Amino acid sequence: MRPLSAEEKAQSKAAKQRTNKALQARRGEIGSKLKVVRELYGFGQSDAEHREKLLHQFDMIKDVKGDPVVLQMDGGSITLNYEMLRRFIRSLKKRHWNMSLDTSTGSSVLIITHHINLWGKDRGYVELYDLPPYQKELLTDLPVIEIERN
Repeated sequence: MRPLSAEEKAQSKAAKQRTNKALQARRGEIGSKLKVVRELYGFGQSDAEHREKLLHQFDMIKDVKGDPVVLQMDGGSITLNYEMLRRFIRSLKKRHWNMSLDTSTGSSVLIITHHINLWGKDRGYVELYDLPPYQKELLTDLPVIEIERN
């Protein structure tokens, strides 16, 4: 796996910063709605569900981490943190590994299988899922990394 070029890193960083600002604004909107609900209704039991729903929405909106890229493989694509993927692949040294992209479920899943030898029991697989839709819709102009199968 090759490292990202300086241009690709800058492109990814700019997209991540734009997205995180938009997500911070969304969290701010939810926080202001939560404040209004508390001021209008207090901490009574009647609006506990509404407050819980707002708190859940607030907690579910997370910032984008790492270097997001669009990874293309076998005609499919997945948006994920490229540096996390590179670190994981480097941790598999002295192991045989293979990547495949599964898009049959509607969302993309990158499956990495690894083993030391074909007959041993020391083997496994890892599934890396696509970024959440609320992050993916805001991430634009990401670098595209194409991976060819050997």
